[in-house]
Amino acid sequence: MNSGTKKDFETLLEDYFSATLEDHPTWANSLGIKSAEGKLEEPTLRLIKKGEKRRQKALSVLGGMSVHQLEPDQQLDRLAFRAMLVAESEDFKRGVHLMDPSAVDDLFGVLLHEMQRGEDEPARAKRNIRNILNQSQKFLLQSAKLIKYPELVWRRIMEQSVRCSSDFMEALRVFMGPKSEAMIGKLERSVARYHAAIMKKPLAPKNSFALGEAGLQRRIRDELGLDYTLAEVEAIALNEAGRIEDLLGKETKKYDSNKSAGEIIEIARSEWKFSGELLEFYQSETQRVAKGFRSRKAVSFPKGDELDVRLVPEFMRHLYPTAAYSSPGPFEKRQRGIFWVNDLSLTKTTLADKLSEVQQHFGVSLTCAHEAYPGHHLQFVTANKHKRKWRALFAHAIFYEGWTLWCEQMMTDLKIDSSRWTKIIQLHDALWRVHRILVDLRLHTGRYTYQQGVGHLQKYVGFTKARAEADVNWYTSSPAVPMSYWLGRLENDRLYRRLVKKRGWSLKKFNDWLLSHGTLPQSWLEKYMLD
Repeated sequence: MNSGTKKDFETLLEDYFSATLEDHPTWANSLGIKSAEGKLEEPTLRLIKKGEKRRQKALSVLGGMSVHQLEPDQQLDRLAFRAMLVAESEDFKRGVHLMDPSAVDDLFGVLLHEMQRGEDEPARAKRNIRNILNQSQKFLLQSAKLIKYPELVWRRIMEQSVRCSSDFMEALRVFMGPKSEAMIGKLERSVARYHAAIMKKPLAPKNSFALGEAGLQRRIRDELGLDYTLAEVEAIALNEAGRIEDLLGKETKKYDSNKSAGEIIEIARSEWKFSGELLEFYQSETQRVAKGFRSRKAVSFPKGDELDVRLVPEFMRHLYPTAAYSSPGPFEKRQRGIFWVNDLSLTKTTLADKLSEVQQHFGVSLTCAHEAYPGHHLQFVTANKHKRKWRALFAHAIFYEGWTLWCEQMMTDLKIDSSRWTKIIQLHDALWRVHRILVDLRLHTGRYTYQQGVGHLQKYVGFTKARAEADVNWYTSSPAVPMSYWLGRLENDRLYRRLVKKRGWSLKKFNDWLLSHGTLPQSWLEKYMLD
Protein backbone atom coordinates (compact mmCIF):
# COMPACT_ATOMS: atom_id res chain seq x y z
CA MET A 1 0.00 0.00 0.00
CA ASN A 2 1.26 3.45 -0.86
CA SER A 3 2.04 5.09 2.49
CA GLY A 4 2.66 8.36 0.68
CA THR A 5 -1.02 8.74 -0.14
CA LYS A 6 -1.99 8.27 3.50
CA LYS A 7 0.60 10.80 4.66
CA ASP A 8 -0.45 13.25 1.95
CA PHE A 9 -4.05 13.03 3.12
CA GLU A 10 -3.05 13.75 6.72
CA THR A 11 -1.00 16.73 5.55
CA LEU A 12 -3.95 18.03 3.53
CA LEU A 13 -6.24 17.95 6.57
CA GLU A 14 -3.64 19.53 8.84
CA ASP A 15 -2.79 22.35 6.43
CA TYR A 16 -6.40 23.12 5.60
CA PHE A 17 -7.79 23.23 9.12
CA SER A 18 -4.79 24.99 10.64
CA ALA A 19 -5.07 27.80 8.09
CA THR A 20 -8.87 28.02 8.28
CA LEU A 21 -8.96 28.17 12.08
CA GLU A 22 -6.28 30.84 12.03
CA ASP A 23 -8.49 32.95 9.77
CA HIS A 24 -11.65 32.24 11.80
CA PRO A 25 -10.88 32.63 15.51
CA THR A 26 -14.56 32.63 16.52
CA TRP A 27 -14.87 29.07 15.22
CA ALA A 28 -11.57 28.11 16.81
CA ASN A 29 -12.71 29.53 20.16
CA SER A 30 -15.93 27.49 20.04
CA LEU A 31 -13.80 24.37 19.53
CA GLY A 32 -11.79 25.09 22.67
CA ILE A 33 -8.60 26.57 21.18
CA LYS A 34 -7.52 28.96 23.90
CA SER A 35 -5.27 31.14 21.71
CA ALA A 36 -8.37 32.21 19.72
CA GLU A 37 -10.28 33.64 22.70
CA GLY A 38 -11.31 37.28 22.58
CA LYS A 39 -10.80 37.57 18.81
CA LEU A 40 -13.08 38.30 15.88
CA GLU A 41 -12.24 37.73 12.24
CA GLU A 42 -12.61 40.51 9.69
CA PRO A 43 -15.69 39.63 7.60
CA THR A 44 -14.44 40.98 4.30
CA LEU A 45 -14.91 39.81 0.74
CA ARG A 46 -11.16 39.32 0.60
CA LEU A 47 -11.27 36.84 3.48
CA ILE A 48 -14.24 35.00 1.97
CA LYS A 49 -12.53 34.72 -1.43
CA LYS A 50 -9.39 33.52 0.31
CA GLY A 51 -11.42 30.76 1.93
CA GLU A 52 -12.95 29.73 -1.40
CA LYS A 53 -9.50 29.60 -3.00
CA ARG A 54 -8.33 27.36 -0.15
CA ARG A 55 -11.35 25.08 -0.62
CA GLN A 56 -10.79 24.71 -4.34
CA LYS A 57 -7.13 23.93 -3.81
CA ALA A 58 -8.01 21.28 -1.22
CA LEU A 59 -10.58 19.73 -3.56
CA SER A 60 -8.02 19.66 -6.34
CA VAL A 61 -5.41 17.96 -4.15
CA LEU A 62 -7.98 15.48 -2.89
CA GLY A 63 -9.09 14.74 -6.45
CA GLY A 64 -5.52 13.85 -7.43
CA MET A 65 -5.03 11.27 -4.67
CA SER A 66 -5.30 7.50 -5.04
CA VAL A 67 -7.94 7.53 -2.35
CA HIS A 68 -8.63 3.79 -2.60
CA GLN A 69 -5.37 3.32 -0.70
CA LEU A 70 -6.56 5.20 2.38
CA GLU A 71 -7.29 3.41 5.65
CA PRO A 72 -10.99 2.98 6.60
CA ASP A 73 -10.87 5.82 9.17
CA GLN A 74 -9.26 8.07 6.56
CA GLN A 75 -12.03 7.19 4.13
CA LEU A 76 -14.58 8.50 6.61
CA ASP A 77 -12.66 11.75 6.99
CA ARG A 78 -12.32 11.98 3.22
CA LEU A 79 -16.07 11.78 2.69
CA ALA A 80 -16.80 14.27 5.47
CA PHE A 81 -14.07 16.68 4.34
CA ARG A 82 -15.20 16.64 0.71
CA ALA A 83 -18.87 17.10 1.69
CA MET A 84 -17.96 20.12 3.82
CA LEU A 85 -15.81 21.70 1.10
CA VAL A 86 -18.41 21.25 -1.63
CA ALA A 87 -21.29 22.58 0.51
CA GLU A 88 -19.32 25.68 1.49
CA SER A 89 -18.27 26.22 -2.12
CA GLU A 90 -21.91 25.92 -3.25
CA ASP A 91 -22.92 28.56 -0.74
CA PHE A 92 -20.13 30.82 -1.97
CA LYS A 93 -21.17 30.44 -5.61
CA ARG A 94 -24.82 31.23 -4.89
CA GLY A 95 -23.77 34.29 -2.90
CA VAL A 96 -25.00 33.41 0.59
CA HIS A 97 -22.34 35.73 2.03
CA LEU A 98 -23.90 38.60 0.04
CA MET A 99 -27.46 37.84 1.21
CA ASP A 100 -27.30 36.69 4.85
CA PRO A 101 -27.21 39.61 7.33
CA SER A 102 -26.52 37.41 10.36
CA ALA A 103 -23.62 39.41 11.83
CA VAL A 104 -25.59 40.54 14.91
CA ASP A 105 -26.54 36.95 15.75
CA ASP A 106 -22.97 35.81 15.11
CA LEU A 107 -21.58 38.47 17.43
CA PHE A 108 -24.14 37.79 20.15
CA GLY A 109 -23.33 34.09 19.89
CA VAL A 110 -19.66 34.75 20.64
CA LEU A 111 -20.53 36.98 23.59
CA LEU A 112 -23.05 34.45 24.94
CA HIS A 113 -20.41 31.72 24.77
CA GLU A 114 -18.19 33.85 27.00
CA MET A 115 -21.03 34.64 29.42
CA GLN A 116 -21.63 30.90 29.78
CA ARG A 117 -17.93 30.48 30.53
CA GLY A 118 -18.27 33.21 33.12
CA GLU A 119 -20.33 31.02 35.41
CA ASP A 120 -17.06 29.35 36.45
CA GLU A 121 -14.31 31.66 35.18
CA PRO A 122 -15.67 35.23 35.36
CA ALA A 123 -12.32 36.99 35.10
CA ARG A 124 -11.35 35.07 31.97
CA ALA A 125 -14.76 35.62 30.40
CA LYS A 126 -14.85 39.35 31.14
CA ARG A 127 -11.38 39.80 29.68
CA ASN A 128 -12.46 38.06 26.49
CA ILE A 129 -15.70 40.04 26.29
CA ARG A 130 -13.86 43.34 26.64
CA ASN A 131 -11.59 42.37 23.76
CA ILE A 132 -14.59 41.36 21.64
CA LEU A 133 -16.47 44.58 22.42
CA ASN A 134 -13.45 46.60 21.33
CA GLN A 135 -13.57 44.88 17.94
CA SER A 136 -17.35 44.79 17.52
CA GLN A 137 -17.80 48.18 15.83
CA LYS A 138 -15.38 47.29 13.03
CA PHE A 139 -16.84 43.79 12.77
CA LEU A 140 -20.40 45.08 12.23
CA LEU A 141 -19.28 47.85 9.88
CA GLN A 142 -17.41 45.39 7.65
CA SER A 143 -20.28 42.90 7.82
CA ALA A 144 -22.76 45.55 6.65
CA LYS A 145 -20.55 46.46 3.70
CA LEU A 146 -20.35 42.81 2.70
CA ILE A 147 -24.12 42.41 2.25
CA LYS A 148 -25.30 43.46 -1.21
CA TYR A 149 -28.91 42.25 -1.38
CA PRO A 150 -30.33 40.71 1.80
CA GLU A 151 -32.66 37.73 1.47
CA LEU A 152 -36.11 38.71 2.77
CA VAL A 153 -36.54 35.91 5.35
CA TRP A 154 -32.99 36.35 6.62
CA ARG A 155 -33.51 40.10 6.88
CA ARG A 156 -36.61 39.50 9.00
CA ILE A 157 -34.56 37.26 11.29
CA MET A 158 -31.99 40.06 11.60
CA GLU A 159 -34.75 42.53 12.46
CA GLN A 160 -36.04 40.21 15.20
CA SER A 161 -32.54 39.92 16.64
CA VAL A 162 -32.12 43.69 16.68
CA ARG A 163 -35.55 44.19 18.29
CA CYS A 164 -34.61 41.77 21.05
CA SER A 165 -31.08 43.12 21.44
CA SER A 166 -32.02 45.36 24.38
CA ASP A 167 -32.60 42.22 26.47
CA PHE A 168 -29.22 40.86 25.47
CA MET A 169 -27.54 44.19 26.23
CA GLU A 170 -29.11 44.19 29.67
CA ALA A 171 -27.78 40.67 30.29
CA LEU A 172 -24.35 41.86 29.20
CA ARG A 173 -24.53 44.86 31.55
CA VAL A 174 -25.47 42.67 34.50
CA PHE A 175 -22.59 40.33 33.80
CA MET A 176 -19.92 42.93 33.03
CA GLY A 177 -20.81 45.57 35.61
CA PRO A 178 -20.92 49.39 35.37
CA LYS A 179 -17.29 49.78 34.23
CA SER A 180 -18.20 48.35 30.82
CA GLU A 181 -21.14 50.70 30.21
CA ALA A 182 -19.29 52.79 27.62
CA MET A 183 -18.31 49.75 25.55
CA ILE A 184 -21.82 48.27 25.69
CA GLY A 185 -23.33 51.60 24.70
CA LYS A 186 -20.97 51.66 21.73
CA LEU A 187 -22.11 48.16 20.78
CA GLU A 188 -25.76 49.26 20.90
CA ARG A 189 -25.05 52.12 18.51
CA SER A 190 -23.11 49.81 16.19
CA VAL A 191 -26.02 47.35 16.09
CA ALA A 192 -28.41 50.19 15.25
CA ARG A 193 -26.15 51.39 12.43
CA TYR A 194 -25.84 47.84 11.09
CA HIS A 195 -29.62 47.48 11.07
CA ALA A 196 -30.09 50.81 9.29
CA ALA A 197 -27.49 49.94 6.66
CA ILE A 198 -29.05 46.56 5.88
CA MET A 199 -32.57 47.99 5.63
CA LYS A 200 -31.43 50.43 2.92
CA LYS A 201 -30.15 47.69 0.63
CA PRO A 202 -32.27 46.19 -2.21
CA LEU A 203 -33.69 42.76 -1.48
CA ALA A 204 -32.58 39.57 -3.19
CA PRO A 205 -35.15 37.90 -5.47
CA LYS A 206 -37.97 36.16 -3.57
CA ASN A 207 -37.12 32.74 -2.10
CA SER A 208 -33.40 33.18 -2.78
CA PHE A 209 -32.80 31.03 0.29
CA ALA A 210 -33.78 27.93 -1.74
CA LEU A 211 -30.82 25.69 -2.54
CA GLY A 212 -32.43 24.12 -5.61
CA GLU A 213 -33.13 20.54 -6.61
CA ALA A 214 -29.59 19.66 -7.73
CA GLY A 215 -27.99 21.14 -4.60
CA LEU A 216 -30.44 19.46 -2.23
CA GLN A 217 -30.02 16.12 -3.99
CA ARG A 218 -26.26 16.40 -3.62
CA ARG A 219 -26.50 17.21 0.08
CA ILE A 220 -28.75 14.23 0.68
CA ARG A 221 -26.08 12.09 -0.96
CA ASP A 222 -22.92 13.71 0.39
CA GLU A 223 -23.98 15.01 3.83
CA LEU A 224 -26.69 12.55 4.81
CA GLY A 225 -24.97 9.63 3.11
CA LEU A 226 -28.23 8.46 1.50
CA ASP A 227 -28.72 7.22 -2.05
CA TYR A 228 -32.38 8.30 -2.13
CA THR A 229 -33.78 10.56 -4.82
CA LEU A 230 -35.83 13.60 -3.82
CA ALA A 231 -39.00 11.75 -4.84
CA GLU A 232 -38.02 8.79 -2.67
CA VAL A 233 -37.35 11.04 0.33
CA GLU A 234 -40.79 12.57 -0.08
CA ALA A 235 -42.41 9.15 -0.36
CA ILE A 236 -40.65 8.02 2.83
CA ALA A 237 -41.93 11.08 4.69
CA LEU A 238 -45.52 10.65 3.51
CA ASN A 239 -45.51 6.97 4.45
CA GLU A 240 -43.98 7.69 7.87
CA ALA A 241 -46.50 10.45 8.53
CA GLY A 242 -49.35 8.03 7.94
CA ARG A 243 -47.74 5.29 10.02
CA ILE A 244 -47.09 7.55 13.00
CA GLU A 245 -50.55 9.11 12.81
CA ASP A 246 -52.01 5.59 13.06
CA LEU A 247 -49.82 4.77 16.08
CA LEU A 248 -50.70 8.09 17.69
CA GLY A 249 -54.39 7.48 17.09
CA LYS A 250 -54.21 4.10 18.82
CA GLU A 251 -52.46 5.64 21.83
CA THR A 252 -54.88 8.56 22.17
CA LYS A 253 -57.91 6.25 22.04
CA LYS A 254 -56.70 4.69 25.27
CA TYR A 255 -57.47 8.01 27.00
CA ASP A 256 -60.13 9.83 25.00
CA SER A 257 -61.25 8.94 21.48
CA ASN A 258 -62.76 12.40 20.98
CA LYS A 259 -59.58 14.41 21.60
CA SER A 260 -56.43 14.90 19.54
CA ALA A 261 -52.98 14.02 20.83
CA GLY A 262 -52.21 17.70 21.26
CA GLU A 263 -55.32 18.24 23.35
CA ILE A 264 -54.57 15.20 25.50
CA ILE A 265 -51.00 16.39 26.07
CA GLU A 266 -52.24 19.84 27.12
CA ILE A 267 -54.67 18.30 29.61
CA ALA A 268 -51.93 16.09 31.02
CA ARG A 269 -49.61 19.10 31.21
CA SER A 270 -52.17 21.09 33.20
CA GLU A 271 -52.53 18.22 35.69
CA TRP A 272 -48.80 17.52 36.05
CA LYS A 273 -47.28 18.23 39.47
CA PHE A 274 -44.24 17.16 41.46
CA SER A 275 -42.79 18.00 44.84
CA GLY A 276 -39.66 20.08 45.37
CA GLU A 277 -37.79 22.53 43.16
CA LEU A 278 -37.69 22.27 39.36
CA LEU A 279 -33.88 22.19 39.19
CA GLU A 280 -33.74 19.37 41.71
CA PHE A 281 -36.36 17.49 39.68
CA TYR A 282 -34.27 17.85 36.50
CA GLN A 283 -31.17 16.71 38.36
CA SER A 284 -32.92 13.65 39.78
CA GLU A 285 -34.57 12.82 36.45
CA THR A 286 -31.24 13.11 34.62
CA GLN A 287 -29.73 10.66 37.09
CA ARG A 288 -32.75 8.36 36.96
CA VAL A 289 -32.81 8.22 33.16
CA ALA A 290 -29.04 7.63 33.01
CA LYS A 291 -29.36 4.89 35.64
CA GLY A 292 -32.14 3.30 33.60
CA PHE A 293 -29.99 3.11 30.48
CA ARG A 294 -27.08 1.77 32.52
CA SER A 295 -29.16 -0.91 34.22
CA ARG A 296 -30.47 -2.12 30.88
CA LYS A 297 -26.93 -2.21 29.49
CA ALA A 298 -28.02 -0.09 26.54
CA VAL A 299 -24.81 1.89 25.97
CA SER A 300 -21.37 2.56 27.47
CA PHE A 301 -21.00 5.79 29.38
CA PRO A 302 -17.92 8.00 28.84
CA LYS A 303 -15.23 8.24 31.50
CA GLY A 304 -13.91 11.55 32.76
CA ASP A 305 -16.80 13.63 31.45
CA GLU A 306 -18.83 16.05 33.54
CA LEU A 307 -22.43 17.14 33.18
CA ASP A 308 -23.71 20.04 35.24
CA VAL A 309 -27.47 20.43 35.46
CA ARG A 310 -27.88 24.03 36.50
CA LEU A 311 -30.27 26.94 36.39
CA VAL A 312 -29.96 29.47 33.62
CA PRO A 313 -28.48 32.60 35.27
CA GLU A 314 -30.95 35.39 35.84
CA PHE A 315 -29.30 37.63 33.26
CA MET A 316 -29.70 34.94 30.56
CA ARG A 317 -33.23 33.71 31.28
CA HIS A 318 -34.77 35.44 28.28
CA LEU A 319 -32.22 33.86 25.93
CA TYR A 320 -33.13 30.20 26.52
CA PRO A 321 -36.11 27.89 25.97
CA THR A 322 -37.30 25.65 28.81
CA ALA A 323 -34.07 23.64 28.67
CA ALA A 324 -30.93 23.54 26.52
CA TYR A 325 -27.53 21.91 26.30
CA SER A 326 -24.05 23.41 25.77
CA SER A 327 -21.41 20.90 24.68
CA PRO A 328 -17.68 21.19 25.44
CA GLY A 329 -15.36 21.99 22.55
CA PRO A 330 -13.45 18.99 21.21
CA PHE A 331 -10.10 20.58 22.11
CA GLU A 332 -11.07 21.51 25.67
CA LYS A 333 -9.26 19.43 28.27
CA ARG A 334 -12.23 19.59 30.60
CA GLN A 335 -15.06 17.73 28.89
CA ARG A 336 -17.89 19.32 30.79
CA GLY A 337 -21.30 19.85 29.30
CA ILE A 338 -23.98 22.06 30.80
CA PHE A 339 -27.63 21.10 30.85
CA TRP A 340 -29.42 24.41 31.37
CA VAL A 341 -32.80 24.58 33.09
CA ASN A 342 -34.75 27.80 32.63
CA ASP A 343 -37.05 28.03 35.65
CA LEU A 344 -39.21 31.07 34.92
CA SER A 345 -41.44 30.21 37.88
CA LEU A 346 -38.78 31.98 39.98
CA THR A 347 -39.85 35.25 38.33
CA LYS A 348 -43.52 34.83 39.27
CA THR A 349 -45.25 35.78 42.51
CA THR A 350 -48.56 33.89 42.59
CA LEU A 351 -48.80 30.13 43.04
CA ALA A 352 -50.93 29.82 39.89
CA ASP A 353 -48.39 31.65 37.74
CA LYS A 354 -45.53 29.64 39.22
CA LEU A 355 -47.32 26.35 38.52
CA SER A 356 -48.11 27.42 34.95
CA GLU A 357 -44.42 28.08 34.24
CA VAL A 358 -43.30 24.80 35.81
CA GLN A 359 -45.81 22.86 33.74
CA GLN A 360 -44.13 24.09 30.56
CA HIS A 361 -41.47 21.51 31.41
CA PHE A 362 -43.90 18.59 31.08
CA GLY A 363 -42.08 15.60 29.54
CA VAL A 364 -38.83 16.10 31.47
CA SER A 365 -37.64 12.51 31.14
CA LEU A 366 -37.63 12.65 27.33
CA THR A 367 -35.83 15.98 27.49
CA CYS A 368 -33.18 14.43 29.76
CA ALA A 369 -32.69 11.48 27.42
CA HIS A 370 -32.45 13.81 24.41
CA GLU A 371 -30.11 16.43 25.87
CA ALA A 372 -28.07 14.56 28.48
CA TYR A 373 -27.72 10.78 28.80
CA PRO A 374 -27.58 9.02 26.42
CA GLY A 375 -28.39 11.94 24.11
CA HIS A 376 -26.37 14.95 23.01
CA HIS A 377 -24.01 15.07 25.98
CA LEU A 378 -22.97 11.43 25.88
CA GLN A 379 -22.73 11.47 22.08
CA PHE A 380 -20.65 14.64 21.71
CA VAL A 381 -18.30 13.84 24.60
CA THR A 382 -17.72 10.41 23.08
CA ALA A 383 -17.11 11.96 19.65
CA ASN A 384 -14.68 14.49 21.12
CA LYS A 385 -12.47 11.64 22.33
CA HIS A 386 -11.97 10.14 18.89
CA LYS A 387 -8.34 9.38 18.06
CA ARG A 388 -8.53 11.26 14.76
CA LYS A 389 -7.55 14.89 15.40
CA TRP A 390 -10.05 16.54 13.09
CA ARG A 391 -12.90 14.01 13.32
CA ALA A 392 -14.86 16.07 15.86
CA LEU A 393 -15.06 18.97 13.37
CA PHE A 394 -17.28 16.87 11.13
CA ALA A 395 -20.73 16.94 12.73
CA HIS A 396 -23.50 15.55 10.53
CA ALA A 397 -27.05 16.13 11.71
CA ILE A 398 -28.27 12.80 10.36
CA PHE A 399 -26.20 11.23 13.11
CA TYR A 400 -26.39 13.60 16.07
CA GLU A 401 -30.09 14.34 15.71
CA GLY A 402 -30.93 10.84 14.54
CA TRP A 403 -29.16 9.61 17.67
CA THR A 404 -31.24 11.76 20.04
CA LEU A 405 -34.49 10.52 18.50
CA TRP A 406 -33.13 6.98 18.80
CA CYS A 407 -32.59 7.71 22.50
CA GLU A 408 -36.20 8.86 22.84
CA GLN A 409 -37.35 5.66 21.12
CA MET A 410 -35.26 3.54 23.49
CA MET A 411 -36.89 5.36 26.41
CA THR A 412 -40.23 3.85 25.45
CA ASP A 413 -38.95 0.51 24.15
CA LEU A 414 -36.95 -0.18 27.31
CA LYS A 415 -39.71 1.24 29.52
CA ILE A 416 -37.26 3.53 31.30
CA ASP A 417 -40.09 5.98 31.92
CA SER A 418 -43.28 4.49 33.33
CA SER A 419 -45.41 7.57 32.73
CA ARG A 420 -48.47 6.78 30.65
CA TRP A 421 -47.93 10.01 28.70
CA THR A 422 -44.37 9.34 27.48
CA LYS A 423 -45.40 7.33 24.42
CA ILE A 424 -47.91 9.96 23.27
CA ILE A 425 -45.38 12.79 23.68
CA GLN A 426 -42.72 10.79 21.83
CA LEU A 427 -45.03 9.99 18.92
CA HIS A 428 -46.40 13.54 18.75
CA ASP A 429 -42.86 14.91 18.49
CA ALA A 430 -41.97 12.21 15.95
CA LEU A 431 -44.80 13.40 13.68
CA TRP A 432 -43.36 16.91 13.82
CA ARG A 433 -39.93 15.59 12.77
CA VAL A 434 -41.46 13.67 9.85
CA HIS A 435 -43.26 16.76 8.56
CA ARG A 436 -39.95 18.60 8.78
CA ILE A 437 -38.77 16.38 5.92
CA LEU A 438 -41.59 17.56 3.68
CA VAL A 439 -41.20 21.25 4.50
CA ASP A 440 -37.40 21.13 4.16
CA LEU A 441 -37.59 19.37 0.79
CA ARG A 442 -40.34 21.53 -0.65
CA LEU A 443 -38.81 24.81 0.50
CA HIS A 444 -35.42 24.14 -1.04
CA THR A 445 -36.75 22.77 -4.32
CA GLY A 446 -38.96 25.84 -4.74
CA ARG A 447 -42.25 23.96 -4.37
CA TYR A 448 -43.07 25.84 -1.17
CA THR A 449 -42.81 29.51 -0.45
CA TYR A 450 -41.90 30.56 3.06
CA GLN A 451 -45.57 31.15 3.84
CA GLN A 452 -46.55 27.71 2.57
CA GLY A 453 -43.91 26.10 4.78
CA VAL A 454 -45.31 27.92 7.80
CA GLY A 455 -48.84 26.91 6.87
CA HIS A 456 -47.81 23.26 6.55
CA LEU A 457 -46.60 23.10 10.15
CA GLN A 458 -49.72 24.87 11.35
CA LYS A 459 -52.00 22.46 9.48
CA TYR A 460 -50.31 19.12 10.09
CA VAL A 461 -48.50 19.58 13.42
CA GLY A 462 -50.78 22.11 15.11
CA PHE A 463 -48.13 24.79 15.60
CA THR A 464 -49.05 28.38 16.27
CA LYS A 465 -48.01 30.77 13.52
CA ALA A 466 -45.19 32.17 15.68
CA ARG A 467 -43.77 28.73 16.48
CA ALA A 468 -44.06 27.61 12.85
CA GLU A 469 -42.26 30.75 11.67
CA ALA A 470 -39.45 30.19 14.16
CA ASP A 471 -39.01 26.64 12.84
CA VAL A 472 -39.12 27.59 9.15
CA ASN A 473 -36.73 30.51 9.71
CA TRP A 474 -34.12 27.94 10.62
CA TYR A 475 -34.98 25.62 7.72
CA THR A 476 -34.27 28.34 5.16
CA SER A 477 -30.60 28.60 6.13
CA SER A 478 -29.93 24.90 6.85
CA PRO A 479 -30.94 22.83 3.81
CA ALA A 480 -31.13 19.06 4.47
CA VAL A 481 -30.61 19.50 8.23
CA PRO A 482 -34.32 19.51 9.29
CA MET A 483 -34.95 16.33 7.32
CA SER A 484 -31.93 14.72 9.01
CA TYR A 485 -33.73 14.18 12.31
CA TRP A 486 -36.17 11.50 11.24
CA LEU A 487 -34.10 10.15 8.35
CA GLY A 488 -31.29 9.62 10.86
CA ARG A 489 -33.69 7.89 13.22
CA LEU A 490 -34.70 5.56 10.37
CA GLU A 491 -31.05 4.86 9.54
CA ASN A 492 -30.41 3.75 13.12
CA ASP A 493 -33.46 1.50 12.96
CA ARG A 494 -32.31 0.01 9.64
CA LEU A 495 -28.87 -0.82 11.04
CA TYR A 496 -30.44 -2.14 14.25
CA ARG A 497 -32.42 -4.66 12.22
CA ARG A 498 -29.29 -5.71 10.34
CA LEU A 499 -26.86 -5.92 13.25
CA VAL A 500 -29.00 -6.74 16.28
CA LYS A 501 -31.90 -8.66 14.80
CA LYS A 502 -29.95 -10.54 12.13
CA ARG A 503 -26.36 -10.70 13.40
CA GLY A 504 -27.22 -11.06 17.06
CA TRP A 505 -25.39 -8.03 18.38
CA SER A 506 -26.44 -6.81 21.80
CA LEU A 507 -28.07 -3.39 22.03
CA LYS A 508 -25.01 -2.11 23.89
CA LYS A 509 -22.60 -3.38 21.23
CA PHE A 510 -24.71 -1.76 18.54
CA ASN A 511 -24.96 1.63 20.25
CA ASP A 512 -21.27 1.64 21.21
CA TRP A 513 -20.32 0.84 17.62
CA LEU A 514 -22.46 3.71 16.32
CA LEU A 515 -20.96 6.19 18.77
CA SER A 516 -17.34 5.10 18.37
CA HIS A 517 -16.78 6.74 15.00
CA GLY A 518 -17.74 10.35 15.72
CA THR A 519 -20.69 12.16 14.18
CA LEU A 520 -20.86 10.82 10.64
CA PRO A 521 -23.62 9.38 8.41
CA GLN A 522 -24.58 5.86 9.39
CA SER A 523 -24.22 4.53 5.84
CA TRP A 524 -20.54 5.50 5.80
CA LEU A 525 -19.95 3.56 9.00
CA GLU A 526 -21.75 0.62 7.46
CA LYS A 527 -19.53 0.72 4.38
CA TYR A 528 -16.11 1.23 5.96
CA MET A 529 -16.31 0.12 9.60
CA LEU A 530 -18.14 -3.20 9.50
CA ASP A 531 -16.21 -6.48 9.27
